[in-house]
Amino acid sequence: MESVTRRRHQMGHDKEDDNLGNQQNDEKIQNRSQTNFDAYTIFFVYVGSAGIIYLLMYFLFNSFPKPIIDGPDLSENIFCEERARYHLENITSFGPRVAGSYANEVQAKDYIMSEVKKIEKQIHASKQMEIDLQVTSGSFHLVNFIQTNFYSVYRNMQNIVVKITEQEESDDSFLINCHHDSVSSSPGAGDNAVSCSVMLEIIKIISTSSVKLKHNVIFLFNGAEENMLQASHGFITQHKWAKSIKTVINLDSAGAGGWEVVFQTGPEHPWLVAAYAESVPHPFGSVVGQEFFELGLIPSDTDFRIFRDFGKIPGLDIAHIANGYVYHTKYDQPKFIPSGCLQRAGDNLLALILKLATNPKLADPGLDRHGSMIFIDVFGIFMIHYPLRIGIILNYLSVALSFLHIYKSSTKYTIKELKGWSYVPLVMCSVLASLLVWVLCAVLLAGFGLTMSLSGRAMFWFTHTYNIFLVFIIPSLAFILRLHHYLKEYFWKKIQPFLVEEIHFDASLLIWSIFTFILTTSGLASSFMPMLWTLPPLVIREYVANNIKPNWKSSLHSYLVVSLASSAIPAVVTMEVFFGMFSLIIPIMGRSGTELSPDVAIAVITSLFVCLYSQYLVGANYLCHNLKSFLMFLASCFAVAVLLVLFTPLGFPFSGNPNGPSPKRVLPFHMQRKFHNENGSVTKADSGLWILNFDYIGNSLFYDNEFIKNSKLKECDGPNCGLPYLIPVGHMLDPRQSVYYMNHEDPIVTPPVKLKLIGRRTVLPEVQRLTFQATGPDHMTMYIVPHAGMELVDWSIDRGHPTPVSKRKDSNETLYFVYYSHGVKPDSPWQFYLDFKATGEATLVTEIALCGHYLHGDQHITPLHERFIASLPDWTVPNPWVVTYNLYQF
Repeated sequence: MESVTRRRHQMGHDKEDDNLGNQQNDEKIQNRSQTNFDAYTIFFVYVGSAGIIYLLMYFLFNSFPKPIIDGPDLSENIFCEERARYHLENITSFGPRVAGSYANEVQAKDYIMSEVKKIEKQIHASKQMEIDLQVTSGSFHLVNFIQTNFYSVYRNMQNIVVKITEQEESDDSFLINCHHDSVSSSPGAGDNAVSCSVMLEIIKIISTSSVKLKHNVIFLFNGAEENMLQASHGFITQHKWAKSIKTVINLDSAGAGGWEVVFQTGPEHPWLVAAYAESVPHPFGSVVGQEFFELGLIPSDTDFRIFRDFGKIPGLDIAHIANGYVYHTKYDQPKFIPSGCLQRAGDNLLALILKLATNPKLADPGLDRHGSMIFIDVFGIFMIHYPLRIGIILNYLSVALSFLHIYKSSTKYTIKELKGWSYVPLVMCSVLASLLVWVLCAVLLAGFGLTMSLSGRAMFWFTHTYNIFLVFIIPSLAFILRLHHYLKEYFWKKIQPFLVEEIHFDASLLIWSIFTFILTTSGLASSFMPMLWTLPPLVIREYVANNIKPNWKSSLHSYLVVSLASSAIPAVVTMEVFFGMFSLIIPIMGRSGTELSPDVAIAVITSLFVCLYSQYLVGANYLCHNLKSFLMFLASCFAVAVLLVLFTPLGFPFSGNPNGPSPKRVLPFHMQRKFHNENGSVTKADSGLWILNFDYIGNSLFYDNEFIKNSKLKECDGPNCGLPYLIPVGHMLDPRQSVYYMNHEDPIVTPPVKLKLIGRRTVLPEVQRLTFQATGPDHMTMYIVPHAGMELVDWSIDRGHPTPVSKRKDSNETLYFVYYSHGVKPDSPWQFYLDFKATGEATLVTEIALCGHYLHGDQHITPLHERFIASLPDWTVPNPWVVTYNLYQF
C-alpha cells in the first residue's frame, strides 16, 4: 500500500515537473520571439535619424537669405546687404583699430561720422536727427570678468551717437550698440565692423522713410569695447541721452558671420523676448544658451553687462558665433563673412527696431516688467516662447503625469510576472543602473580624451570636428549598449523582454521627471528641456500609440515608428541646442587657456549629449537578438578611427588653410623689464621674447623651433610673477607654462613708461597718501602690492574700498590690478593717489609695477618679432606686441 501511494505521489511530481518544464519552454519561446529585433536595423535607424537632424541643422545654419542689391527700384524699408557690405569693406580697410590708434580714433571715427552726415542730408521731412561725438573719461570696477576682477581707468574715449526721432520728440528711447574698435593685429570684420555696417544701413532706412516712430532710436558706435568695455561705460554713465533709454539691443560677435544668436536677455522684462520672437523673420536663440553663458565658462563678455549693471537697463544681447576660429585674429576679414549674412542680420534688426519703436511696453511694461521667458527657436524658422510661470505649471504637470503613469503601470503586473519583485523597486533599480551608466560613460570618455592628449593628439577634433563622432560618440554608444546588455543577461534574464523594455522606459521617464522637478524648483528656465523628454514621449507612446495600435511592439516597423515619434520633439530641440553649443565651444577651446584640458571637456560634454539623447532609445537593446555582433561592429569602427587619428593628418588639430583656417594662437611679446629699488636705481634688467600659451597644448608641437628650444620656463620674480599681463588672467594662462627667450635685445619704444612719486603726506593717523604721475603708451597696466605691515585703504582710482584681485592658487600676494587706456591723447599725464594704513612695522610702503603695452603703430612689431614669426609654421596665427615691465619701490 505504501509503495502504491509513493508511486502515485511520484507520478504527480513527474506531471508537475512536465508542466513546469513546458511552461519554461513556452517562456523561452516567448522571450525568443520578443527578442528577435535586428540590432543593426534598430540602431542604424536611430543613429541615422540623429544624423539627418544634424545634417539638417548644418545645412540650415549655413544658409542665408539672398542678398539684396542696391538699385533705383529698391523699396525704402528694405535692408540692402550690398550697401552694408560697402561699409564693412571700408571700415576694415583701415586695418586693426585699437583704441588710441590713428585707425580707430581718426579713420574709423571720421568714416562713420561722414556717412551719418550724408544720411542726415537725405532725412525724411517727418524725422529729425542729432549726431553727437562724445569724448568721455572715467573708471569702474569689473567684477567676475572672465572669472577675475580688476579696475579700469579710461580717458578721452570717443563715442559716435546718433538719435533719430519724430519731429515731436518722445521722452523714451531705446539703444542699438556696436563697437568699431578691434583687437591688435585683427581687422575686426566679424568683431565688430559687421554690426556697425548693418547699423549704418538701418540708420539710412529709418531716417529716410516715412515709418512712424513712437519712441526715439539711439545708435551708439562705441570706440573702445575691446578695452574691457570702457566706451560703453562712459556713454551709459555720462551721456546726456542715457537717462531716456529704456532698453538696449547690443550687437557683438564671437566669430565671423553665421546666424546671430540671442544669448542674453533681461534682466526680467520678458516682453523683450516676445517682441523679438514676434517680429524677426529669422529668430535664433535659446534660454538654455543664456543660462549656459551665465555660468561664466565662456572667456569673453560684452557691453551688455555694462548697460545692465551700470545703467540698470534691460535688453537683448545678440552675437554672431559661427567660425570662432578667426575671432580676434588676422583672419577676421570680410571674405569670411558669408554672402547673405548681413542680409539676415539686417532683416532681423530692422524688424526688431520697428517693433520696439511702436511698442507701448517700452515706456511702461506694466506687469511685464517682472518675470522671465522660456524661449527656443525651431530651425531658425520661428520661435516658441512662453512665460516662466506657465512653464512651471507645465513642468509640474508633466512630473505629476509621469508619477501617475508609473503608479498605473505598477498595478498592471503581478509579482509572479515580475519574478518575485514589485514593479516600482524594479523601476528604481533601472534608474540607478542608468545613472551609473551615465557616470561610467563620462569617466570612460574623459579617459579617452586624456589618453589622446598624452598620445600627442590633443585637440584632434579641433579642425576635423567629425572626429568627435568617430572617437567619442561611437565608443560612448557602444559602452552604454554593452552595460545595458550586461544587465539584460544577468539582472533581467528572468523577466520577459518586453516588460524589461517597459520598465526601462518608465525609469527613463522618472529620471527626466526628477531633473524637471529639480531644475524647476531651482528657478531655471532651461527646465523645459527635461520636460520635453518627459511629456511628449509619455503622451505619444502610452496614450496615442497604445490607443491606435495596442500591439505596436509586435513588429519592428511599428516599434521604430513609435520610438522615433515619441522622441522626435525633444531630440530635435536637444540636437539644436548641442549643435549651437559645439559651434561655439569647439573654436573657444583654442583660446581657453592652459589650465583646462579641452579633450576632457569635449569628451564629457559629448558623453552628456549621448547619454541624454539615447536614454529612451537604448531600451531597444532588451528586444534585440544580435546586439553582441553590433557591438563588435562599433568596436571595429572605433579602432579604425583611433588609428586614423593617431597615424594620419586627420588627427592634427590645426590648419592654416587660407580659405578656412583653424589656427593655433600664439602670443609672442617682445618684453623689456626693469626692477628699481627705493632710490630709483635699476637693480635688475632683462629683455627678450616672452611667449604666452593660449591653449592646453602649449609649445609641444614646435619644440624644435629655435626660439622655443632656447627658451626657459618663466619663473616668478615680482608682482604678478613679474610679467606684464594685459588683464589678470594668470588663473587661465598660467605664467609658469610660458617661456622666456632672453637675448637682451631691447625694444625701442616711445613714449617710455615712467612712474613718478610727486607727493607724500599724512592724511589720517597712520595713513599715508602717496600721489603719483604716470606716463607711457595709450595702454598700461598697474600692479599694486602693499608691503607687509601696510594696507591699501583708499585711492582716487575709483570709489569705494579697493578690492584686490583673486589670488592665484600658487600665490598669496595681495595684488590690486588697474587697467588704464586712453583714446585721444590727453593734455596731461595720468595722476592718482593711494592711501596706505600702517598695520605693523614696515620700512617700505608698497611696490608698484607699471607696464606698457604697445599694441599698434610701427613699434608694436619688432625685428625680433619678425624673426620669430618667420620661424612659425603656417598653421599658427601670432598676435604680437611690445610690453615693458617697470617695478618700483616706495
